[in-house]
Amino acid sequence: MAELDWDAEATLHERDDDGSELQYNFTELATGPLRDIVAQVAAMDSAQRARLVVAVSGGQSLGVSEVLALAQEKGLA
Repeated sequence: MAELDWDAEATLHERDDDGSELQYNFTELATGPLRDIVAQVAAMDSAQRARLVVAVSGGQSLGVSEVLALAQEKGLA
C-alpha cells in the first residue's frame, strides 16, 4: 500500500444493503483527518465495522482490512 497522508481529509461510510446486487447505498458517519478515522474504526468491534469503507481525498477507498492494517502499523490498534 502506498504511503498515505495522515492529515488528508477522510470520510467514514457505512454500506446499506438496500441497494441492488451491484450498487450499494452509503451513509456518511464521520469526516476528519485520516489518522482520526483510522483510530475510530480500530476502536470499534468487528460487528460495528463490518460494513465500513473509508474514502480518502484523492479518490482512494480503504476497506476494513486495509484500515486495520494501517492502525496496526501505526500503533493505533
